[in-house]
Order: sequence, then C-alpha cells, then structure tokens
Amino acid sequence: MIRTTKHNISNISNAMKLDFINMIFVDYTVCLKYYIKLILEEKLPLKLNLSSKYLPNYNINHSRYKQLIYKQASEIIRSQVKKATEKRFKNYKKVYRYFKENGKQSNFTNKKFSELTLNSILKSHYFTKPNLNNITITLDERFFDIKKGNHFDNFVKITSPYFNEKGTRALQIKVPFKEHKHSNKFISDGWKLRNAIQLKKVNGNYYINRIFEKDEPKKKENGKAIGLDLGYKKLLVSSEKEFIGSEMESLYFKISRKQQGSKAFLRTLTERDNLINYNVNQLNLNGVSTVVIEDLLNVKYKSIFKKELNSTMQRWSYPKTIEKINRLCEVNGINLVKVSPAYTSQTCSKCGSVHKESRQGEDYKCIDCGFEIDADYNASINILRRGIYSSSVQENYSGEFH
Repeated sequence: MIRTTKHNISNISNAMKLDFINMIFVDYTVCLKYYIKLILEEKLPLKLNLSSKYLPNYNINHSRYKQLIYKQASEIIRSQVKKATEKRFKNYKKVYRYFKENGKQSNFTNKKFSELTLNSILKSHYFTKPNLNNITITLDERFFDIKKGNHFDNFVKITSPYFNEKGTRALQIKVPFKEHKHSNKFISDGWKLRNAIQLKKVNGNYYINRIFEKDEPKKKENGKAIGLDLGYKKLLVSSEKEFIGSEMESLYFKISRKQQGSKAFLRTLTERDNLINYNVNQLNLNGVSTVVIEDLLNVKYKSIFKKELNSTMQRWSYPKTIEKINRLCEVNGINLVKVSPAYTSQTCSKCGSVHKESRQGEDYKCIDCGFEIDADYNASINILRRGIYSSSVQENYSGEFH
C-alpha cells in the first residue's frame, strides 16, 4: 500500500525558486509527451526501461532525467494498453456469445482468442490516448537529498535536469518544507518512509509529497457486507441505514458561486476534499468484510438534474469519494466490489418491481406494492444485493444476505 503526505511549498518558497520548479515541470511534460508520441509511432520501443543513449534530447538532455521520463512514458502507455486489451477481450466474449447462442458458425468462432489475427492494440479503437494533465514527477534518491532545517522542518535539495554554463554539473535547487502532521502517525502505525519524493502542481500550487508504504493486510474472509449509495443530496447512505454527508449540497452551491480559478474557488475545493475525507471516515466498518458500491464512472454525463445545476454537479466529486473509500477498505482488509448502477434507484427493495415513477426525489413509494422508504436507502439495499449475489463476492462472503 502507498500513502503520501502533501507539503505545499508555494507558500514558503520565493518566486525565483517557484519559477525554476515551474520550468522543470514544463520541460519535463514536453519531453514526456514527445516520448509517448515516439512510442505510439513505434519509433521508440515499449520497454520497462531504456538506456539514455537511445533517447533523443528534447528540451531535456540530462541522461538520468531522460531515463526517468521514458520510464514514466512507458508506464502510462502500458497502463492504457492493459485497459484497451481488457476492453477488446470483453467485446470479443460478447460477440462470441452472440454467435454461439444464435447457432452461427464462422472462422471467428472456430478459433481461440489467442489465435485471432488482430491489429496492434496501439492502433485499435480500443486504445485511448493518455491524458497528461496534472503530471506527477517521482524522484528517487539519485535526484534529491533531504536535510533538517533551522527555520523550517526540512530542506530538500533537488538535482535539476539543467547544467551549469560549462556543462559539467547539474544545477540544484534547495526548497524548504514543513513536516506533515500525519507523518509521525504513519510511522507509529507501521508505515515505512520510501526514499523517494513526488513533485506535483495542483491548481497553480506546487507540492512535495513524501511517500509511505506498508504491506497490504490480508482481505477479510468473514464478516458482513454493506451496500453504499453515493449521491448528491447525501454523500453516503448505507444499507445499515447510515446517512452521511447531507451538508455537501450547500458546499457544492458555494463552489459554483466562486469564480473558477480564483483563490476563493481553490480554497473551497480544498474544503470540499477535507469534508469528503471527514464524512467517509464516519462509516462504521466494524465487522464489515465487503463493501459494495455502484460503478458511476459516467455519472456526470447522465445527470438528471436541471441545466442550472450542471455546473454544481461537476463539483460532486465521485472519484475523490471512491478513492477515499478504496483507501479505507485497503487499510482495513475489506473487499471493495463495484456493480452496475442500472435501475438501483428505480427498483423496489421489497417486491423487486422496477418503475421510474416510484422514485420521487428523496422518497421512494413503490407503485406496485405501496412500500415507502428513503430513496437512497432503498438504492443501497439494491446495491448490496446486486453485489453479494455476484460470484466474486460469494467466494469471500460468509455473512447473512440482507
């Protein structure tokens, strides 16, 4: 498991140092995009690592930095290749099933998937070009050194990709940062500090992240399962009848009234993230072995809210909420299962009938059996049932079915 502590260096570093760091980010990103382009054009091989002598100079000619940038480019593309390969195989299974169920024979069904002649996954429509916004630069011990400071807790001395006028030595920059309040807690909880740092630029601010790691605990085999409905009016509603985060809606409206990109806007986003973390921490996970949630990746594209609420809905941070839930499950050895969100809010958790008209805002009243219940609580029960009846959950679940 990996955790990081974030240290804002924009507030304590002078403008000259911040400009220098920004220059590193700009040139690093330009070079990263170029290497990705060359790999996609098959002008560079896709390997785990590549010697700097095979890597062209492009804004950066520091050998170690070129190797570092290539490694990140390779990791990004291999991650996309894995996703694309899984998509293609999933589609193959659907088509194969269709042919078999309809009794149709072809060269396609007479071959195994591994025997099919397929185009390069990089050139297929399954492959998505990587999104390179908010690049993180991870530096190992070759690129930095941390020393105790006098006025600040620590100084990090970073070796840059630029050389002095003679071209004999790389320029270095010394940046102060304050120790994070959670650092000691991480260490006392058995986390080990990795000899690496991350440089990040978020909303115009620069951060140094220190990296902690710990072995992931064994997943629980005994315990109960709970379903979670993630929403806009209420952040979390569980099948255990927990209602958490009802104050989030007012914060979303508060964010929508701020000028995007302003300091007040960025402060409110931070307030939102902190409130999400606080609320998710309120979940009672005692005796829980499995958490079931909806897979809501495209929720913002299918919003049923009025147009005037669209900008507000964009501030509903499902990815941040699920990231926090995932971290909690990971640390506590809890299985996290995602299920399809289709009709979970329209299905009656008592009789099983599905009617769009049964849900009226925050309330649910089944038009078939008359059952009345909170709409989000009803959805959380359906989510739980959809999860625990899947084969992947049954293998690890020994509790009672709700």
